[in-house]
Parts: sequence; C-alpha cells; structure tokens
Amino acid sequence: MRLSIAGIVCGLLGYFYQVIIGRLLTPAQYALFTAVMALTMFTNSPLGAVNMLLTRRVVSFRANNQLVLLPLLYWRASKWLALVGISFLFLLLAFTTEIQSHLQSPTSGPIWIFGLIVALSALAVVNGAFFQGIQAFGWLAGTGLAGVFSKIVFSYLLIILGLGVVGALTGVLLSVFLVWLFGLLAITQRFRAQCSGSQLPAAPFPSGTIVPLLIGNVAFVAMTQLDMVLVNYYFPSEQAGLYAAASVLGKAVFYLPGGLVTALFPMVAENHAKGRPSAQILIQVVLVTAGLCGFVALIYWWLGPWLITLLYGQAYVGAGELLRWYGLAILPMTLVMVAEHFLIAKGRFLFVWLFLGIAPIQLLAIHIWHEQLLQVIAIIGLCGTGLMMVGYGMLWREFRLSA
Repeated sequence: MRLSIAGIVCGLLGYFYQVIIGRLLTPAQYALFTAVMALTMFTNSPLGAVNMLLTRRVVSFRANNQLVLLPLLYWRASKWLALVGISFLFLLLAFTTEIQSHLQSPTSGPIWIFGLIVALSALAVVNGAFFQGIQAFGWLAGTGLAGVFSKIVFSYLLIILGLGVVGALTGVLLSVFLVWLFGLLAITQRFRAQCSGSQLPAAPFPSGTIVPLLIGNVAFVAMTQLDMVLVNYYFPSEQAGLYAAASVLGKAVFYLPGGLVTALFPMVAENHAKGRPSAQILIQVVLVTAGLCGFVALIYWWLGPWLITLLYGQAYVGAGELLRWYGLAILPMTLVMVAEHFLIAKGRFLFVWLFLGIAPIQLLAIHIWHEQLLQVIAIIGLCGTGLMMVGYGMLWREFRLSA
C-alpha cells in the first residue's frame, strides 16, 4: 500500500513537472523535449529486462537464504552496466547527426544529454532492482520521490536561466545522478556484512532468459513511447506540441498502476520460488488497475479539453480533443502490463512474443496512416486492444487447463 501511494504521488508530481515544462517552453520546444524523453525511454527499454532479471535473482537468493551473495551480485551487475553505458556513449558518436536530424533538434546538445541520461540510468537500474528484490519498498518509494522533486527543481531553475530544452534535459540528468547516488549509499550501507570467500554461481544476467526479456521490453516500450518520436518527425512542430501535451497527460492512465506492478513482481517471484500459487494476486491487481485506470480515462473523456486549457494554457487548446481519445486508447496496455509482469515473475514469456508480433505492425501502421493525429491514436488503441484480447485469452485458457 505504501508503495502504491508513493507511486501515485510520484505520478502526480511527474505530471505537475510535465505541465511546468509545457508552460515554460513553446509547443515546438515541448515537442522536442517529449520526443527526446520518449527516445530515452525506448533506448532504456533493455534496462527493464535487466531490472526484472536482477529482481528475480535477488528474490531467489533471499528465498534460499543466500544473502551473502547479494553484495557480489550488486557490484558485478554494476560493473557490467557501467561498461554498457560507456559503450553506448561511444556508439552515440557515430549517430549523433542522424538522431539530431530525425528529432529536428537545432543543436546537438539535447542528443548528448540524452546519451548521458541513458548511460547513468544503466547504473541506477541496479539500485531499483535490489530495493525491489529485497522488498525494501520504503527506499524504492523514497528514491522515486527524491528523483521527481529534484527533477522539478533543477529543470525549472535551468529553464528560467534561459537554457530551454537543454536546461529541461539537464535537470533530468541531474535527478538521475542524485537518485543513483542516493541508492548506492543506501545499498552499500545495507550490505556491509562480510562476504569474502563467497562466489556467485552464475553470471549476473543468465543468457537463457535475458534475450526474450530484452525483445519483449524493447517491443513493449516501442508500442507505448515511439508514437511521440514518429509524430515529432511526421507532423509540423506546432501539431507535434499539441500531441505531446495530450500524450503526456493520457499516459497517466498507463503509469497509475506502476506501484502495484512493482510490488506484484517480487511477491509473485517469491511465491514461484517457494512453489506457492499467485493467481489471486493477479486477479486483485487486474481488478484494481481496470477500475482505477478506467475511471481516469473517463475523466479525460468528459473533461479533456477543460483539463488541457487549465494545465497547459490557451497555446495547447487543440490538444483537448486528442486527450479524450488518448486516455481510452492507452487503457488496454495497462492491463497488458500487469499480466506481462505477472508471467515474467514466474519465468514465462507469453507476452514477449505477442509484443514482437504486434509492435512492428503498430509502428508500420503509423508510418503509413498519419494524415491526422487522431489516426495515430486510433492505431495505438486498436493494437493495444488486440494485444490485450489475445494475451488474456491465452492466459485464461492456461488457467482453465491447469485448474
């Protein structure tokens, strides 16, 4: 419950942050900012797989009373991901011009800040996985809140100093650094126990599971984030700015159950490690998610234009009609996210292969049919609904056969 409340508070503060950024920047600048952040989330999508794998290993060590191995796992995973982050920065050197062109950025500054955020996030994900795995939900909530607060303060100050999009992105970078440092200090303090003479039985990221998880996370994030990158590329900057406002608010429906999913994953993984059933947990989380997210989607349907004008101002008034539909379009993906995390916690990858099949269809459809912004939203809604129906249908069939 504490983690769920913190997740909702973080979500509300996150949207307060987005509104502030939207008001401080012009619609064209805001479109660039949201496109960079969407690309950041897509590039970071493999880290979602890493988070799940690390969390499951931490839960396994904890369930089998192998706590002495946790510090070794932490430092080995940190070393691997630090190398990944550094390698990504070198790779970015070769593609900076192309990325700048596709994002329609006037300078390369946002591209390099994007790279630094991605590299540092690779380290920060280790902290989150360990907090989640040992079910230290207080620390997980605290670092999340600290990240949002620091992001608001840093970005606001840097924008009013005249740094524009670069200032907003630098604020995000500084907040990621603080969250990583905060988590590092907390975890090293917790793992001060001697572990000399102990050895990990395997690599930090088992090869048998990391490939499907990487595929699934990349495809899932592509379905929920790359729409903003494509809109920023295909549409005029003013229209892209309107879509950005609607997309940012609309995705509140998607992010609301984040705290529930974060708590669900280690609990199901621990039950699986101990041979206990978890179907009741899934049913409860699905019902709460459907009720909560459906309620917010209906609020957007009734009050979307008014909310856009209230929060973003008259410059974004055209985004109100987009928001009404976006909230409904993203709703199926919230239920997909719950089932995906439930199955991955049990070591199963049903949705991974469904994502791999549907994500390219969604992106190709947006590439072909993008005459109007509402077409993009309709494609997102249709693909998400199809994915939900197929995935839950197969999951229900499995439950019936195993009953």
